[in-house]
Amino acid sequence: MTSTLKMLMVEDVPSDAEIVLRELKRNGLEFIVRRVETEAELRRECVEFEPDIIVSDFALPHFDGLSALRIVRKLRPDVPFIFVSGTIGEETAIESLRGGANDYVLKTNLSRLPTAVRRALQDADERAKRLETEEALRLRDRAVEASVNPIVIVSATDPDMPLVYVNRAFEQVTGYSRAEVIGCNSRFLLGEDHDQPELDKIRRAITEQCDGQAVLRNYRKDGSLFWNKLYVTPVRDPRSNRVTHFVGVQYDVTEIKGYQEELEHQANHDALTGLANRNLLKDRLRQALALAHRYKRPFDLTFIDLDNFKLINDSLGHDIGDRLLKIAAERLAACVQEGDTVARLGGDEFVLLVAEQEHEEGTYRAVQRVMAAISQPFLIDQREFKITCSAGIASFPRDGEDADTLLRNADTAMYRAKDLGRNNFQLYSSDMNADLGERLTLETDLWNAVKRNELVLHYQPKVELKTGRIVGMEALLRWRHPTRGMIPPGKFIPVAEASSLITEIGTWVINEACRNNKAWQDDNLRAVPIAVNISARQLHDKDLVDTVRTVLQTTRLRPEHLEIELTESAVMMHPEDAINTMARLRGMDVRIALDDFGTGYSSLSYLKRLPVTGLKIDQSFVRDLAFDPDDAAIVRAIVAVAHELMLDVIAEGVETAEQAEFLKTHGCTEAQGYYFARPVPADQMRALLERGNLPVV
Repeated sequence: MTSTLKMLMVEDVPSDAEIVLRELKRNGLEFIVRRVETEAELRRECVEFEPDIIVSDFALPHFDGLSALRIVRKLRPDVPFIFVSGTIGEETAIESLRGGANDYVLKTNLSRLPTAVRRALQDADERAKRLETEEALRLRDRAVEASVNPIVIVSATDPDMPLVYVNRAFEQVTGYSRAEVIGCNSRFLLGEDHDQPELDKIRRAITEQCDGQAVLRNYRKDGSLFWNKLYVTPVRDPRSNRVTHFVGVQYDVTEIKGYQEELEHQANHDALTGLANRNLLKDRLRQALALAHRYKRPFDLTFIDLDNFKLINDSLGHDIGDRLLKIAAERLAACVQEGDTVARLGGDEFVLLVAEQEHEEGTYRAVQRVMAAISQPFLIDQREFKITCSAGIASFPRDGEDADTLLRNADTAMYRAKDLGRNNFQLYSSDMNADLGERLTLETDLWNAVKRNELVLHYQPKVELKTGRIVGMEALLRWRHPTRGMIPPGKFIPVAEASSLITEIGTWVINEACRNNKAWQDDNLRAVPIAVNISARQLHDKDLVDTVRTVLQTTRLRPEHLEIELTESAVMMHPEDAINTMARLRGMDVRIALDDFGTGYSSLSYLKRLPVTGLKIDQSFVRDLAFDPDDAAIVRAIVAVAHELMLDVIAEGVETAEQAEFLKTHGCTEAQGYYFARPVPADQMRALLERGNLPVV
């Protein structure tokens, strides 16, 4: 390698070229440099300038890097070629290496460039030496012995083609001494691994007495594997032209092979979880579709989404979110059989492809295993998280005959599962697309509703069962749509919870409820607590406590006249964080009620730790308690637990005198429901507060 070499740069940005040259000079590499931008300039300089090395950008305005590589390999096949780019991806990198590039270096990691250049120039230099050796086999001793690559010579006149010469590099790479291998056929390097397709290339070269090359798995004396890029060439007797020997030159390409395999793995697998990515899923889907079309065999595609994952990721940070995704991926992979595919598309979206199945129950069982596995607690840094998942299933050929349609329809079915309360799976049906369109329209309208003040609060009083006295009220959100009229909360609240709107809406509800309550108190109406429902996303919002404090200060409502209602499932999503938030609210004297008690986790070990002031008995138990002994027993138990823990207890959904009588008889002190009053607008709630009492049994 001479001290000053000629470098041709294929680069359209002069400043980038200067940065590359500065990095090389800083590492002691000096070049005579010419820069080109077009294909015509490249062709001319390859011939006239005769560069020793070519460094090329990949993204060029006039032609791309792969085109430049093909031109160079045609005009100057032996000149080292290195890509230096900021845009090349893994798949393109693999293609460039296969196309003959020596290496590629990202512009964000130019410190590797001098090493890559030296290696490429060294490889080129070694190739030149090898060609000289092949041309003058009888003068091999000095050059061959100095080679850093293993070189062997075998006899072509002996049927067994024994080794007659190996150099020092062969001994160093393989661990075999010359004495051990001279006279042996080189097949011992294969070990027991004889089923290698590329062996045929070497056999054909020997049979046809021509040059050949192949990449083989070889094994050292200690049994360890190395990848051998083997070049063979015949040596002819100058007088008879008969082939007397074959020269083999070996290149240990184990590191390059591993790097290529790593790139291929990265191109087809998710970097975080190791699951198949979208590229590999599409390939598996194409295979499944080909088999399904050929053998008329159906298969299912399942779209899986973790419930409330975005809440965890946003509130606790991406590190916790990433670790949770890794655990979820492990659980998903453990739920499927060999031959099935679990892929991560991004975020918390996963796809399950069950290609081999006798009937649909196979997929259902797999999805049920997945849902059961995901619902188990996640323990991260001694913190427990509980999440669920929703899934949608699309079947070939019923729900689509191509990959995109199946994925889209499975995704649509998953959203239906979300709308139906999450933690379930749904089969795709054609009417879901219309429902999805309606959902998207509803979400757009909801954004406008917030801006246009279309949201209103209705209020439902809470009464003391013994006296009928109004002792509280619950603020309930309503949406007065300009064209569709009053939209029930069950239809738009899930849409708000699935987006960032729920936090903004929740803040508005707290402020509006506190403002109205203070206005009624200022008019000398009865001062009673007003209850506001807080979603899981709001509970785990780091700004919730500050929001409540600011609202109370702004409206001048006393903290004990605000009650926050939380569901068990929201609290148990990450109980430690929830308990901390609840404790801070109680420290401000804000009341906290546990809503829908008995329908969630109902963990008594957690209940005794929760800083709550009351329990709400869910209406699902109240509805049938007059004639269902199980519901009656549950209600009696909840009342007893509340009294033992010195908590207020209120039953919701009371609609009949029998229900009210039962609750009063068994110690429930407060209730709300249609039996006493329906949710009403603010002016009607004012009238109820003026009355002060409602009729009871």
